[in-house]
Amino acid sequence: MTENSPTRSRLFNILARLGITLAALGLFCVLRFDIVAPKVNLFKAQILSPSRIDAYMKANSVRKLQIGAGPSQKPGWLNTDIEPVREQVYLDATERFPLPDSSMHYVYSEHVIEHISYEQGQGMLRESYRVLAPGGKVRVATPNLKQFIGLFQEAKTAEMQNYTLEKLRWHEWPATPDPECYILNQELREWGHRFVYTPKMLRASLEAAGFQNIRELAAGETDDPVFRSVEMRAFEDVRDVNRFETLVFEAVRPSAPAVAALNK
Repeated sequence: MTENSPTRSRLFNILARLGITLAALGLFCVLRFDIVAPKVNLFKAQILSPSRIDAYMKANSVRKLQIGAGPSQKPGWLNTDIEPVREQVYLDATERFPLPDSSMHYVYSEHVIEHISYEQGQGMLRESYRVLAPGGKVRVATPNLKQFIGLFQEAKTAEMQNYTLEKLRWHEWPATPDPECYILNQELREWGHRFVYTPKMLRASLEAAGFQNIRELAAGETDDPVFRSVEMRAFEDVRDVNRFETLVFEAVRPSAPAVAALNK
């Protein structure tokens, strides 16, 4: 018993130091998340994501990319985010997508493109075009600036009045002398929004990226079964608010013959 005491003491000291080191490391990670987060994302981007992308490609004949998935984990989709969780893949919408040309059949984003600049948004749409196979489809849902501007008209419809009340209730925003002004400012500045589109601007952006058959749709509306029920907000308790304020477009990457006809 006595002979083992020094050994046990050394083991205890080693374990104590290890525990203190791990606790200090954990505290550092919490206090300096600004330093740790980029390293974690780099690990996910360079180590975890390539294998997950490869596995997804091999397992799915119809490939569907969701950009900026957040909490929306869709079965059968390659769910990506700049801060991936669970089995998601790292993807920065402002950079080249980590995917081969013409490798996807569907690309979808819900309330993502407004979080990056106009120029970055154009890049995101060009990348969506690049990774789509000919005949592949893109669907983009984003706040509609035209709807928010329309709230300032003097004669307001019942839909506008209901929207204003429900929007304030949803976000628990205060009552102000000019709720339309408050809503517009919050929509433009909160949640990291950087550029909010009108239908005219988003349509032009899709055209510039090369897309055709561009259609404006209501939130939750589609004639493609793959896109049916993909929007979280279109089927939640805020669906009426979402339907009023959300702009949705679907478009198609043309086939090679269609591109050749355009270039004649």
